[in-house]
Amino acid sequence: MKSEHRELIRRLTLSDEATLANVMTGRLAQSQRLLDERTRNLVKLAGLLALDAKTTSLRAATEAAFASGATDEEIVEVLLVVAPMLGTSRVSSVIPRLRRALERD
Repeated sequence: MKSEHRELIRRLTLSDEATLANVMTGRLAQSQRLLDERTRNLVKLAGLLALDAKTTSLRAATEAAFASGATDEEIVEVLLVVAPMLGTSRVSSVIPRLRRALERD
């Protein structure tokens, strides 16, 4: 691990307010750019699925993923990858919202 990443983890562990503010606003993620945009958007979608997000949030995430080159199949695969960690109840509750988010006019 690079020393800058070690330092970031140390600051987050200490709940450093400035570092937390930069993380929560997305500034640090924007400056890193180790993942390509498509992957970043798929990771964001996975997080929203884990949080049992509402349809509007899922729609925004899927639109961003599509705009960065993701396919319907990759979106579904994200669900399949996180499903074992989410559990049956969470997956069952998020599926209808994800379906609606995937509907395109």
